[in-house]
Amino acid sequence: MNHLFPYIERTLIHANVTISEQYDALDEVTQLGLAGMTVAPFWVKKFRRELGEAHPAMLATVVGFPFGYQRTEAKQTEIEWALRDGASEIEVVLNTSALFSSSSGWVKIELAKLVSMVHRFEKFFTVILESSLLDAEQTQSVIKQATDAGVDFIKNATGTLPLPFSLDQALQFRTLVPRSVGVKIVADRATESQLETLVAAGIERLSIRGTAS
Repeated sequence: MNHLFPYIERTLIHANVTISEQYDALDEVTQLGLAGMTVAPFWVKKFRRELGEAHPAMLATVVGFPFGYQRTEAKQTEIEWALRDGASEIEVVLNTSALFSSSSGWVKIELAKLVSMVHRFEKFFTVILESSLLDAEQTQSVIKQATDAGVDFIKNATGTLPLPFSLDQALQFRTLVPRSVGVKIVADRATESQLETLVAAGIERLSIRGTAS
């Protein structure tokens, strides 16, 4: 697994995540050289102190989790506090409720506002799609809007839905996203061989809830 460590990020945003579980993930990040860890907004300040200001690993947090249907102003406030607390990457959940309704044009407007805000602080921006809820046309539309808005990464799921891992769907998702944009795949329960296939296909981040070792 050692060769996969630089692509793995530990994702710690499930409802019953504990402080000891997060410390175990922090040990993996620092000792194994993982790409980083994603924590709930409540924990950003603490784990920035633990990780230190100069550590190269990404400390990400989620905004608009888990359904993305908060007002844009609320997301802007969440982002402001997360950046102030030391997050180096912001993951924003797409507002699927707006996408499925007549206000779908607001998705692009919101993304543009939030991406601009994060990039002003020279931090990374990821948009999370719950792709299992979207049809092919919606998926392609959102990917284009996200790309046009200048996102750094597009992630295929929040990881909250109890869905089995599908290598074929993950690889298909990579083909839909322009190479100018990074891709994150929720890869819980994927085998080492499947993770290697994802990396070989050009997927930059493997989001895993469980231990990486």
